[in-house]
Amino acid sequence: MVVYAHIFRGLYYGSYLWPRQLAWALGVVLFLLMIVTAFLGYVLPWGQMSFWGATVISSLVGAVPVVGNDVLVWLWGGYSVGGATLTRFFALHFALPFITFGVAGVHIVLVQHFSSNNPLGVACLTDFIPFSPYYLIKDVAGVIPFLGVYLFFVFFAPNYLGHPDNYIRANPMVTPPHIVPEWYFLPFYAILRCCPDKLAGVALMGAGILVLLVLPYVGRPDHKSMKFRFVSRWFFQFFLVVFAGMGYYGAQPVDKYTTAVSINLVTFYFGYFLVLSPLVERLENLLGRTGR
Repeated sequence: MVVYAHIFRGLYYGSYLWPRQLAWALGVVLFLLMIVTAFLGYVLPWGQMSFWGATVISSLVGAVPVVGNDVLVWLWGGYSVGGATLTRFFALHFALPFITFGVAGVHIVLVQHFSSNNPLGVACLTDFIPFSPYYLIKDVAGVIPFLGVYLFFVFFAPNYLGHPDNYIRANPMVTPPHIVPEWYFLPFYAILRCCPDKLAGVALMGAGILVLLVLPYVGRPDHKSMKFRFVSRWFFQFFLVVFAGMGYYGAQPVDKYTTAVSINLVTFYFGYFLVLSPLVERLENLLGRTGR
């Protein structure tokens, strides 16, 4: 949830534009690494939902042309998910945090070099505010309530966000009636399910994350923060509702209604990044209709 909050805040304040393009790109890479690490960790309990989630998601590798099936056999350690797969996933789950730590270090260096963005969206590389004590106190004030919520679930409600089927031992002979990933994967799972073709679904799901890398090149460098752009702010709020809707329908059983709604939501998701947001920015700049 904190990662999504950082991404949405960056979208709102235009943190992906000059001179912070590289820092934003590394942030997207960190997001991908955290998704993969979280997925691998989700498989380790080896419950019914973990097992079948691993089967469904890892089998997407087989959709890659030419090398997909060979990579899938190597990843599984055989021709189906089993003990060898669990061993590989455990090793990867252990190794990826070290890679994430290195990328995060470079990301922090870039943020320190170019500074964080500001609500005004002013690209100023002079008169920096020192990190300590100003940002240090600000970050601590944000970390404390987050840890309060996090520790509440850890100590008092550890089963609240888990799926009941995941407390059943993995059984390859019994398929759950409805396979659902963890809640933080649901928006992208909705993208995957709305496409009937497997390869196209995998490509579209990957594009749902990689589209964030395109933002520095479709936005206006001189038009950054939505604080002063009323129309863009309204569309951004609607985008947040659409993203939450993708998460909701990603958890629902597949039928004609949920598929139709998911297709509309996913269309708006990509349209917002590639068409709607840049178009509204240019219209606001042309007409001069910026508000508080």
